[in-house]
Amino acid sequence: MIFLNVALGAAQTHAAETMQQAWDIALQRDHYFAASQQKELAANHQLASVQANHLPKVSLDAGYMRTESEPSAKVNIPALPFLKGASLPFAQDGTYFGGVALSAPVYTGGKISAGVAAAQAQADAAQARTGQSKSELKLAVAQSYIAVLRASHAQEVAKSHITAVGKHVSDVLALFDQGYVARHDLLASQVALANAEQLGLQAGNALAMARAAYNRWLGRPQDGIVDILDIGAGSQASLSNDQTSDVTGDLTYLLSSANARRKELQELDQQSLAYKKQASSVAAGHLPQIGVSAGWSKLENRYLVEDKGWWVGVVMKWELFDGGLIRHQAAQLSATAQAIQEIQEDTRERIALQVRQSWLSQQEANARMALVGKASEQADETLLLARERYRSGLAPNSDVLDAETRRLQAYSNRDNAIYDRELARLQLQYASGQL
Repeated sequence: MIFLNVALGAAQTHAAETMQQAWDIALQRDHYFAASQQKELAANHQLASVQANHLPKVSLDAGYMRTESEPSAKVNIPALPFLKGASLPFAQDGTYFGGVALSAPVYTGGKISAGVAAAQAQADAAQARTGQSKSELKLAVAQSYIAVLRASHAQEVAKSHITAVGKHVSDVLALFDQGYVARHDLLASQVALANAEQLGLQAGNALAMARAAYNRWLGRPQDGIVDILDIGAGSQASLSNDQTSDVTGDLTYLLSSANARRKELQELDQQSLAYKKQASSVAAGHLPQIGVSAGWSKLENRYLVEDKGWWVGVVMKWELFDGGLIRHQAAQLSATAQAIQEIQEDTRERIALQVRQSWLSQQEANARMALVGKASEQADETLLLARERYRSGLAPNSDVLDAETRRLQAYSNRDNAIYDRELARLQLQYASGQL
C-alpha cells in the first residue's frame, strides 16, 4: 500500500499540464493583467470618493493667536469730551480658539449625482477592461500552448523523415555496393538525407523557441521543461472515422453573442457614458449651489460676555458669469463622448468581421479534417510500395524520394489540420466573447 501511494503520488506530480492550469498560472502572474486589476481597484476607490460628496463634512479647528499688543478701539464720543483719545480694549493679546463645524450640500443642480454616475461608469469601464485583458491573456496562452504541441509533432515528423530517408540510403548503398544501381542514386539519396537532417535541426529549434515563449507566459525559466497535455490526441483518434469537430455554432448567434459580450464594446460604452455624465456635472455649475453649515465654537476673550456658542447658516454660490468657461468645458466633454461612440461603432464592425473570419476558419479546419483522415496511412503504404519496387528494380530512385516527400507532407498536413481546428475553436470563442 505504501508503495502504491508513493507511485500514485509520483504519477500525479508528473501529470501533464492542462490548458486550464496554464491559464490559472498565467492569470496569477501576468503583469499586464495585474495592472488592469489595479486600475479597476483605483476606479472603485474613485467612485467611493465621489459618493462621499453626498455626505456631511465635519471638521475640528483649534489654534492660538498672539498679537503684539491688546487690540483696542479709539473712543470718540462728542457727548463725553473727556474720553476723547482714550482706547478701549476689546480682545486680549493671547487668545485660544476652537470649534466644531458641520457642512452639507442641500442643492447642487445635479452636480454631485452626475459626478457619481460618471465615476460609476468609469468603474464599470475599468471592470470591462480587466475582463478584456483576461480574455486576451487566455487566448495568447492558448496560442502558445498549441504552438508547443504543433512544434513537438513537427519535430517527431522530422525525426521520422530522417529515419525513413536513412533507411532508403542504406538500401541504395547496399545495392550500389553490389553494382545494381548507379552512383547518381546514392548521391541523390544522400542529399535527401542531408536535407532531412537540416529539417530536423529547424524543427528542434522551432520547438525550443515555442517552449521558451510558453514558459515566459507562465513566469518560468525559459529553458525549463515543458510537459503539457496534448489536446489534439482525441482528434488524432477520430481521424480514421472521418469525424469533424462538433464545435460549430450558428453565425447569427455568434455575432449576437459578440455584440453583447465583447468587453471592448462594454468598455467603450461605459467610457462614453462617463464623459456624458461629466458634461452634465460640469454644466450644473451654472445653477445655484446651496449648502447648510452649523457648529459650535469658542474664542477665549475676557472682554466678551459669551465667548462660546452654537451657530447655523445657509450658504449659496451662483456663478452668474464666467466668460463661457463652464459651457466650453461641458461641450468638450460631450464631444469626447461622441468621439468614443464613433470608435465603438468602428470596433463593433471590426468585431463582426473577426467573428465571421474565425467562423470561416473553423469551417475550413473541419473540412480539412475530413480530407486528411486517411492521407497519412495511404502515404505510408505508398512509401512501402515504392521501396519494394525500387529494390526489385521496377521503379527509379526518384519514386521513393517523392513518396517520402509526400508522406512528410501528409503527416504535416494532418498535424496542422488538428491544431488549426483547435486554434480556430479557441479564436472563435474569443471573437464571440465566450473565452
